[in-house]
Amino acid sequence: MIAALIASTFSLGIAAFALALAFVFFRAPRWIDNDAPLFPDPSDNSEDGSDFQVLSESEDELTIRGSFQALTLNRKTKCVSNIKGVLCRFDQVRNISLADVYAQEGRTSGRYSVSLSLGGFSSITLGESNDEVGASIAAAKLSSWTGKPVST
Repeated sequence: MIAALIASTFSLGIAAFALALAFVFFRAPRWIDNDAPLFPDPSDNSEDGSDFQVLSESEDELTIRGSFQALTLNRKTKCVSNIKGVLCRFDQVRNISLADVYAQEGRTSGRYSVSLSLGGFSSITLGESNDEVGASIAAAKLSSWTGKPVST
């Protein structure tokens, strides 16, 4: 009984030491190389670049990247897809939403979201950006490809 008590005490001590050593080993490089926080502040509007980019555009297919995901619109199949597969058909899209994310909070600096509204509470968000012009261009591009209006 005493031997079991001694063995369990040592095994708990060794496990705690190994856990602390692993924590230091994996976290120390982050402390040394990077002073930035692990998760950036989402309300930080210091970025001025657009987070939307047309990756490729042909007669039948458009691939556009946002800060959340990249979408591919295909005119032949009339489908919107991402890397995981088909998300919806063009006829399921009610409108393209261009919204100021912080409008309800009364902030003066905006963050603009572009999404495909499918009706009800369903939508497919391409991304967000501090650049109103870039977000407007992305919404207009999606509108021209789907044939659906842009709503603000």
